[in-house]
Amino acid sequence: MSLAVRPIVFRNLGRLGWDAACCEQERAAEAIAGGAGNDTVLFVEHEPVYTLGLRFRAENFRRRFDLAGSTYCGIPVRRAWRGGELTYHGPGQLVVYPILWLPRGGPSLHGLVAFYQEVVIAALGELGIASFCRREAVGVWTARGKIASIGVGLRHGVTRNGFAVNVAVNKRAFEPIVPCGREEPVANAADFMDGIDRVDGADERGGRISIDVVRGLIEKHFIRLAETQLPRIKEKA
Repeated sequence: MSLAVRPIVFRNLGRLGWDAACCEQERAAEAIAGGAGNDTVLFVEHEPVYTLGLRFRAENFRRRFDLAGSTYCGIPVRRAWRGGELTYHGPGQLVVYPILWLPRGGPSLHGLVAFYQEVVIAALGELGIASFCRREAVGVWTARGKIASIGVGLRHGVTRNGFAVNVAVNKRAFEPIVPCGREEPVANAADFMDGIDRVDGADERGGRISIDVVRGLIEKHFIRLAETQLPRIKEKA
């Protein structure tokens, strides 16, 4: 196959549980691996769930938790095929799963993470929110705290998982854990502005912003940056 970037398909799955979203990822990945599907970006707003990455450490549960159990603080717990630690997903958070053909393996994952960070920073910038990445950690931060987390997996030449942007997520859900293994505040896009259409599950202290607006900006900048960055990433794979 050519390393040229194939047309990207964007799909909005709406509000969806973790297990169902994993099935959607696998369907897209299998189609791409078999040569029958284009690179695909899935957008989803999850029902509440805690997810464990491959570098998960049990001490990042602040309360007692049996690793054989399936819930923590009344919220489902799932293992995720991605790098990184423990985190929370839920209403008011935009989760983005780029399912991309990356045929030659892992070295290019660093470039892919940098690409995701740049997409998020550009989208937030269009909302007037200044954000940045850090050399010592993966994700996107603002002056008020971490606003986006990133965790990528690769199987059979196709990526899974991706990144999550806090729009107006319930910050209290992060309190029983050490998110991504780092003691630091969590920020929402809604903390910085008044917008429209308060999303379900929003933090009552936050402003109002539509998650659809953020999704549209992520798609816009993903397309724009992919034109130049994805070919280079795939060439380095």
